[in-house]
Amino acid sequence: MGLLLALFSLFLAFAVVNPVQAADTGSLTVQMRDQKTGKAIAGGNLVVYQVAKLDSGKKYQYTSDFTKMSQDIAGMSQSEIMTANFARSLANYVSTKSLSAQTTNIPSSGDASISLESNAVYLVVQTTSAAGYEKINPFCLVLPYKIDGQTVNNIVAQPKDTQKTPSNNTPSVPSSPRSSKKKVSSKPPTGSTVPTLPQTPRLPQTGQLNWPIPLLALAGLTLFVWGWAEQKKGER
Repeated sequence: MGLLLALFSLFLAFAVVNPVQAADTGSLTVQMRDQKTGKAIAGGNLVVYQVAKLDSGKKYQYTSDFTKMSQDIAGMSQSEIMTANFARSLANYVSTKSLSAQTTNIPSSGDASISLESNAVYLVVQTTSAAGYEKINPFCLVLPYKIDGQTVNNIVAQPKDTQKTPSNNTPSVPSSPRSSKKKVSSKPPTGSTVPTLPQTPRLPQTGQLNWPIPLLALAGLTLFVWGWAEQKKGER
């Protein structure tokens, strides 16, 4: 009986410690919605690159794929990393190279989720858009994301999805060579801001606090020693 009690106490101690270790992973859920109607948009994909990781000095350092970037990420704050200009420079960089990345397709629900390693910086781009829609602007994500004194590892992003401008199907004959070279872009102008992340942060609320962990672990160890001593006493 004493041995069973000791083993149960030891299991309890490890069960309490494990949730803290799980904080090394996070997730990103991108909700694709029509900017005007709010309806879910299925189709297309998302490509996620790990750009940098946190080193022992609590500074971000580029991964091997991004070491040739000219901008020093170690001195950048969270808000500086998540600017539109930095995301565009990263997107231009990856467009000319074949780099490792995670790719996920947008399902019928319009919500695409992907598991990510924490303590890292990511670039999210779209190489294939849904039918009838423009590609979303690239954006950067920092995990964990710090907001209002909290660190959030599970992020929900809601980028702006805009429909493509319908093209004029009426055939036209250019009146001169000069007019045939004149082109009008149907794409809307690129904005200077990125989606605010997280717009709807979702972090499972377990109610678990960190300070009881060492106390419970010590209690489990004490009960283990007590159970072992009682077992030895019974054998005598």
